[in-house]
Amino acid sequence: MAEFDIKELVAKAHFDYVGPAFPQWWGKNKTAFVIPNLENVSAAYLNGHTPYFMPVKLLYNGQTFTLPNEPLVGLSLAKTIVETATVGKHRKGTVKEYITTEDYQISFRGVCFDEDNMEAYPAIEVKNLNRLFEINEAIEVIDNPFFELFGIRSIVLKDIQFDEMAGQLGMQRYVITAVSDQDFYADLSEQKIINVLS
Repeated sequence: MAEFDIKELVAKAHFDYVGPAFPQWWGKNKTAFVIPNLENVSAAYLNGHTPYFMPVKLLYNGQTFTLPNEPLVGLSLAKTIVETATVGKHRKGTVKEYITTEDYQISFRGVCFDEDNMEAYPAIEVKNLNRLFEINEAIEVIDNPFFELFGIRSIVLKDIQFDEMAGQLGMQRYVITAVSDQDFYADLSEQKIINVLS
């Protein structure tokens, strides 16, 4: 069986990365293209919104789903702000009113393949992803310190794509988008505690 780097394979599949042809340029600039790791996840991620490779395990109704081959995981977060124009020739800009902070937007980018038979289409992995996507409720994220860092314990899947991979019969690229989910009853419990303390 041929040896290969799963992380390099995923990066090439999703970002069409090709190594540089100029060794001198590469020597000076390679640090900008190094595949990230989780050693300094809090500082590096929050500053650069860099996607990370990681195992992702999801739990629903007692059944565990593992996303194939350590996908790239990206997070983003936005606020809803209402901007109201002001009147007067000496006043510039708008009045900003904070409404809410939205859910985390999450992306998983990975590649399905059979490590033992790279020529065969990865039908089982694709079928398992389809089964996962058919779940129309919140799914628990398990054993994931990265998601725990952001307080994400469950997610809802929104979209799945199986993109083309020209000339790669035994591989199937996938992209899943999801949003973080917080239990409504947990929100109510927290609000009751806040009301009692105030």
